[in-house]
Amino acid sequence: MQKHQTWTDEELKRLSELKGTGTHAEIAEKLSHEFNTTISSEGVRKRLKRGCKVAQAPLNYKNTKEILPNGSHRSDRLIEMSEEMEKDPSYLLRAHGYDPEMWELTATTWSEWGQHNRQDGTVTLYASKITIKPKQIGSNLDGLIKAIENIDPILFTYEQVETEDKRMLEIPIFDSHFGISDYEYYKQTQQKIIERLSSRHWERVLFILGQDMLHNDGFRGTTTSGTIIEQVDTAKAWEEARKFFEPLIELALSQYSVVDIIYSPGNHDEALGWAFVQMIKARYPQLNIDDRMEQRKAYVYGDNFIGITHGDKGRKDLHNIFPIEFPQEWAGAKSREIHTGHLHVEETKDVFGMAVRTLATRNRTDKWHRDNGYVGAHKRFMLFEYSEKELESIHYV
Repeated sequence: MQKHQTWTDEELKRLSELKGTGTHAEIAEKLSHEFNTTISSEGVRKRLKRGCKVAQAPLNYKNTKEILPNGSHRSDRLIEMSEEMEKDPSYLLRAHGYDPEMWELTATTWSEWGQHNRQDGTVTLYASKITIKPKQIGSNLDGLIKAIENIDPILFTYEQVETEDKRMLEIPIFDSHFGISDYEYYKQTQQKIIERLSSRHWERVLFILGQDMLHNDGFRGTTTSGTIIEQVDTAKAWEEARKFFEPLIELALSQYSVVDIIYSPGNHDEALGWAFVQMIKARYPQLNIDDRMEQRKAYVYGDNFIGITHGDKGRKDLHNIFPIEFPQEWAGAKSREIHTGHLHVEETKDVFGMAVRTLATRNRTDKWHRDNGYVGAHKRFMLFEYSEKELESIHYV
């Protein structure tokens, strides 16, 4: 005899007829004999408790999936299932198209439907509804930092070069989203930055790291807040970001410039972006690095004030927030800029002599932006060249 999997209409009809004619074990024995299958007394008890009627599924039953604001998913679909399968979270996840290694079940309900087809007649299906969330992985940040600390530092002989025409170059590669875009894609951009760095002696070079440099903040396809997004190979993205930035940092150091690094938290990669800066800090100890976990930071060069923030928080009030948080730096400047990212489109607002700039990105259009119609923006990064008095020029790379 075959092991019993699901109740057919004929079995349910016969079970209804046998109800009350004997014990569960006796009814199970009769049914097993009549339908050449193995039905347990426990199976009979549970089936009688639920009832013997099978509703008919509408032909247009619509399978649905929904992503909730907290990052959980809700799925509703017709699936085949046995009594054992309905207790198996892994089976339910796979039946709904989810990997049990990456997702965990938080709630499940189901109801039975009779589905008719010419080949099999009436087949019992289950309208299964599940709510799931991504599995939380333990933090491996300590191990990552330990590995970073073992990196051999690269030392450059530092020598201040005095010039009359002093300039500072800001390199804010905002929203690079390594993982969606790779090193080969950004190789031409890197070459353009090398050419700009090599074009003159820069008194100072400012790199801004973070700012959604990496697409995922971990290995489960989520942002910092746990929002489910397009999953990428994070280890590969990390290595390609390193391949992009390290030659630029080394070139700036080799030209005897003072090189500053500011870490600016993004909403995609707050933790891994910070860890990346720790790796850079260990490799190049002569860098001036601001790795504080602050949403807004300020940098002053001569008469220039540069406010830096990702732009996902307090965007509408930045022109009011920065003067309050950095009153001395703000008051002492004659040229004032605020540089933000996040929106993947270039935009400038001049508010009482203060330029609030949303910087462009060369990042490829990812699935979220494509699905929501955020397409068509110019693909480019922006470099800013300053004299001690003002912003002199913007270079697109």
